Amino acid sequence: MLTNCHTLVLRKLLERHPGMPHPGDDAYVYNVAPDSLPLSGEFKPRETHRFAPPAGVMERFPKLLWVKCHLVVDNLCHYGSIAKGESGLSPSQKQGYTYRKGVELIPLMREYTTEMGVAPDEASLHYLAHVLVEIAVDCAIHLDDGTVGEQLRDAQSAMSDAQKREYAEGLGALYRCAPEKVARARGAPRKFYGDWHDVEHLFVNGRTKIVLRKLRLPFSEENTEKTCRLIEEGAQMMGDYMDFINDSADALSDWEAWEGEVVIEGEAS
Repeated sequence: MLTNCHTLVLRKLLERHPGMPHPGDDAYVYNVAPDSLPLSGEFKPRETHRFAPPAGVMERFPKLLWVKCHLVVDNLCHYGSIAKGESGLSPSQKQGYTYRKGVELIPLMREYTTEMGVAPDEASLHYLAHVLVEIAVDCAIHLDDGTVGEQLRDAQSAMSDAQKREYAEGLGALYRCAPEKVARARGAPRKFYGDWHDVEHLFVNGRTKIVLRKLRLPFSEENTEKTCRLIEEGAQMMGDYMDFINDSADALSDWEAWEGEVVIEGEAS
């Protein structure tokens, strides 16, 4: 899932359990780190979608819990479980929301790829449809409640210098790299998607790059316009996304099932 979905799940979780540890606003920034850091080109998604902290790191940097939360939600959306499913599953074998919902969007994706002059096989169409679900859910959330995107944006802007250092040092310890590498990557989403303060642009136009990049198509004006229409049509089909949001908050409420230093792996989209 993408930023709006992760932010809304975390918001619902913290509303239900205000006594959870470390619920400061910067929790929302940690929560999207596995997806935001690779946009810099300095991190690989497979690096950031594995949570295996060295001994003692969680005690020193307890807010890393919200990085782990991201991977749990990713596994729920892909596999329908907290743990990552077995390797080698086809899209049709994955039982998470995005793949089950993706079945409904395959005809829409087939029409789009035909228009774009691309002919993916059925498994690839299903995979692309699941990607569209993730993008369309974020767009639908934005249309229903613009404060979700604003919450993450404002949390990023409000981080103090001390919080930025803690973030860089904590993620550096988690991913076994220099804090400076993490600090350089903080601005990557803005460079890739566009201005975070222009949320109207971010959740439609900015997200077209995800689809076009996966299809190896240029980011031309014409391609962007066609992909915007795809996202908008997909968003109209996401009327049940709150079921996934609430189910995820329910699963995360079972604190002992996922907290702590236990290794967890997720799947990058």
